[in-house]
Amino acid sequence: MVSGLAPPADVIVPVGPVVPEPSASGILEELRGRAVDLAPVERAFELARRCHAGQIRKSGEPYLMHPLRVAETITRIGLDVDSVVASLLHDAVEDSDLSIFDVTEGFGPQVASLVDGVTKLGKVPYLSRQEQQAESFRKMLLAMSQDIRVLLVKLADRLDNMRTLEHMPLDKQLRIARETMEIYAPLANRLGIQWLHAELQDLSFRYLEPAIYRDVSAKIEALRASDAGFVERGLGQLRTAFSAVSPCPAELTEESATVTASTTAGTTTAGTTTAGTTAHDPRDADQDRVFWSDQRFGPVELRATLRTPYQFYKLAEDVDTEIDKPSALVSFQIVTRDRASCYNALGVLHGSFTPVPGHFRDYVALPRPNRYQALHTAVINRNGVRLELQIRSLAMDAVAERGIVAEWQRGGLKDGGWQRLSWLEGLMDWQGEVQDPHEFIEAVKAELFADEVYVFTPEGDIHTFPKGATPIDFAFAVHTNIGVHCSGARVNGHLVPLRYQMRQGDTIEILTNPAPCVRQEWLKMCHTSRARARIKQLLRQGERLRLRGLGRSLLEQELTDRGRTLAEFEELGLVARRAAEFDLGKDLRDVPGADGLYEAVGSGQLASRRVADALAPVQEPNADDSLIRRMFRRMSGRKVSARTGPLGLPTEGAPGSPMMITRERTESAGAGQPMIQLAPCCSPVPGDPLIGYFSPGKGIVAHVETCAEALERLEERRVYLAWAPDLELDAAAIVEVRTANSVGLLAEMSRAFSLCGMNIKQANCRTYDNGVRAINTFHTSVKTLSQLSSLMRTLKNIPGVLGVERVFSRSASVPSGD
Repeated sequence: MVSGLAPPADVIVPVGPVVPEPSASGILEELRGRAVDLAPVERAFELARRCHAGQIRKSGEPYLMHPLRVAETITRIGLDVDSVVASLLHDAVEDSDLSIFDVTEGFGPQVASLVDGVTKLGKVPYLSRQEQQAESFRKMLLAMSQDIRVLLVKLADRLDNMRTLEHMPLDKQLRIARETMEIYAPLANRLGIQWLHAELQDLSFRYLEPAIYRDVSAKIEALRASDAGFVERGLGQLRTAFSAVSPCPAELTEESATVTASTTAGTTTAGTTTAGTTAHDPRDADQDRVFWSDQRFGPVELRATLRTPYQFYKLAEDVDTEIDKPSALVSFQIVTRDRASCYNALGVLHGSFTPVPGHFRDYVALPRPNRYQALHTAVINRNGVRLELQIRSLAMDAVAERGIVAEWQRGGLKDGGWQRLSWLEGLMDWQGEVQDPHEFIEAVKAELFADEVYVFTPEGDIHTFPKGATPIDFAFAVHTNIGVHCSGARVNGHLVPLRYQMRQGDTIEILTNPAPCVRQEWLKMCHTSRARARIKQLLRQGERLRLRGLGRSLLEQELTDRGRTLAEFEELGLVARRAAEFDLGKDLRDVPGADGLYEAVGSGQLASRRVADALAPVQEPNADDSLIRRMFRRMSGRKVSARTGPLGLPTEGAPGSPMMITRERTESAGAGQPMIQLAPCCSPVPGDPLIGYFSPGKGIVAHVETCAEALERLEERRVYLAWAPDLELDAAAIVEVRTANSVGLLAEMSRAFSLCGMNIKQANCRTYDNGVRAINTFHTSVKTLSQLSSLMRTLKNIPGVLGVERVFSRSASVPSGD
């Protein structure tokens, strides 16, 4: 078309606002000041333009605007050219025919790896099915461990999505805002990028709680309007404090200086805020500053930061009271030359104002896990108003604003430094051991959101833990082996229980025991995901060992009934070969050898009879004969004489011999149920005739032969048991004594317990027959049946005692043996 001529009639001239053509000029202008090669950025922009040609976002703008804004954010926080190029192309592979191979050919493996990492994270949405969410986050952890820039690009991508979220449907707004609040914002905090963390939180808060957000925003505006000069007065008082130490140079007098206050939602100059959506950039070149020259702290910069609505909302929740003063909105930053100057400046401020007790925090000596450093304090000015102060050096200020990027720019994170982030190492360390998706995601959230406490080893090494952590967490953090053998702890030289919650500055010393000490109850005491994952792993291992031992014992008893021994089949390797013939389930298919078979039997997945049939098949007996044998065994409560030796004692190892009850088999090592449980309904005592049943999930349960509950379970899988010789246990027993209602008789019965070396745990005495007789029920603890029988004989010999018997919880009784 020739300039100055009207368009032809068939050409439609668009009417309305003209969308500006996307341009990378801002990015290129920013990068020119760094003396870097701009050619890759220009080529990446042209490639992104072609890949996204014709694509429109929900807002109606060209899709290219999105990767362009992501790249602008990456440029602004100071990342390198490869990161900027990856930002421009981060959606191109997913939304066009561009492949990772093409990116590698055009821009090199570094850019391709970043693009691939971000692309993988976007393919599976968070907060969909839990399995997908967990798998997606595992991919993020892997990508982060290889190159943290993947996460930085993803955070910049999420920031732009949150800034344009109003164009999405309501359900997607809530889903995206929730995952941003729960995952992305905490990750930004862990990277130390405070302005990004604050803005992601605030944007999420706007959509998750719109009514509260509006109320809080209105409250903030009202407080600011109530005292519009508060920020400038506070800055002036701080200037005066430093001026009193060393007067300002002539070229930086108060009349000619302008102090800049910044907020995460806009920029405030001389106490006046201009609303905006771009967070404060600490490197803005047009920022006026006030400096004081002094040999002790060099130049000093003052700033003021306004709390966002979400930060104000959380503050009101924490203090649990109405906030009605503008001072609660603002924190003041004092930026000095170096670390030593921070402490000098603190002395000046505490000397000029009244410090608020309990509000001093030294994050210079004890940095936070995201490497943030500053001195935090609060003072009361001469007008009785509290000022919150943050004192940091220039290097600390850079880390506070740009986090990990500032350290990367200084060269502090090269040669694998990304992987040396302690919190990232912690996540990578235990994430593979947590299989349950819900448990995994909740554990990650707990790790990211936790407040921290700082504690020390006796050698002075510092460790950081989430608030509420216990010595168990400390032990597993130092070394898994120390956690396994942890038996106690000293805090500041004093013995404490393992449930003790560590406090700031505690010195922790772990006491160990040669034997493993892990207990099920530790899961309720520990607080860190690392310790919890380790404990669960150890408990699972202990439980599997218990099940294998139980399964082996059951199979061994089944084979001895057939006149064979398990050892002979193990020597020939037949057990391992037969294991392949059974379907052991997906959890046991990878267990080598016979262990999987034993575990299946011990857990009840596979009957020991089936395995014995495969190893030593026998001729099926006549049905009538089999029935008669079963009835005889039930009536007698004992096996045939093959189970006893010459003196009538059970022998282990003979064909059909019973399983011996030992102390080790009745006690839990802390990693699950014991192999043999003594039934609480009848509380068997060493020496009682026994009957046992295999119960899947519990193991073998031993009852007294005449226990009513045992008689109801005759059809279940029976296990033949016998007490180990000379076994003594602290077993519960109930003795009922019927007496005449005579004076002093209770004292005589108590003396009988004492003579037999037994203690009365509980006694219940009641009269009947118009007060003539009494029933006395005693709860005690005995070691053997002979000790119980001796007690009962002693009680019977007391004048006035009419009868003595042992009773059970379900009224089943057993002869005393007298």
